[in-house]
Amino acid sequence: MVSARLCVAALVSLWFGSGTFAFSEHGTIEKGLAQAQHECVTYLNLPKHRLYQYLVHNYSNDGKTKLMIRCVGLLLNWWNSDGVLNTHVIEQFFLPDAGDSTYSERTARCIENKAPEGDALCSRAYETFQCYLQQYGELLNCPKVVPLSDERLAESMHFCLDVLSMPLSYFENCTSSSELFLSTDQSRCLLRCFVIRAGLYSDKHGPFADRFKLQFGPLKSDVFDNDLEGDFCVIRLRREGYDECSLAARSLYACYYFADTLLPTFERILPLLKLVMSSTYEEQETESSKLRFGMK
Repeated sequence: MVSARLCVAALVSLWFGSGTFAFSEHGTIEKGLAQAQHECVTYLNLPKHRLYQYLVHNYSNDGKTKLMIRCVGLLLNWWNSDGVLNTHVIEQFFLPDAGDSTYSERTARCIENKAPEGDALCSRAYETFQCYLQQYGELLNCPKVVPLSDERLAESMHFCLDVLSMPLSYFENCTSSSELFLSTDQSRCLLRCFVIRAGLYSDKHGPFADRFKLQFGPLKSDVFDNDLEGDFCVIRLRREGYDECSLAARSLYACYYFADTLLPTFERILPLLKLVMSSTYEEQETESSKLRFGMK
């Protein structure tokens, strides 16, 4: 309890000091429930006394609180805009009792009964959160890594394409087959840049297993439920003496199921990149045309 209070105090200091959330490991975002509540109260223009109520976990059953809870879920990516709950994300904000062996089943039953599909999104978000509060465990206030949205993932790839001077068409071609990101020096370095920028990988550590699980969900038990398997796989590849780009790409392919994690992500963000990068290109062409016209 003392540590929780200290954590809240530190967060309050952070809000009124350097900013509302912390960036670490390049594009990784760390944010806590209290931070998210503060932001959502601001976005929704709720009275300040509401924030003080929420900080002591007083969540009244009213429309404004339901809006706030859904906003928090969207910010922390445990709740999708279409009402899908990411259980592996919300669970990191709660600490189950060590002697409780049925908390997960109780929470699932509670959600099924109190937040059925078809209910209004805000009500479902609120009742789902209440089920975790009542059944899952102690609510934690300390910041946790937040999964990156598709927009932020697209931003990371956009950055890497710019830094490496690669056209969007090259990335689009690579997404057409699961093996193409492994096939050339350029594609391997683009993949390495992206996972570093997204906070999923470092040259020193290799892939971050916990962040992969958080970002993509528990897809493969031999990797995500046993981090040592992935670590041993990467260590074996390190001993083979690959360059940094090749080591990163081979680690993601051989140890972290690229085709099930990163490739579907790339396919999803491609339309976003086309929209953003084509708009940027058109703006640049317009400016160039204006300059040429002016020179004449």
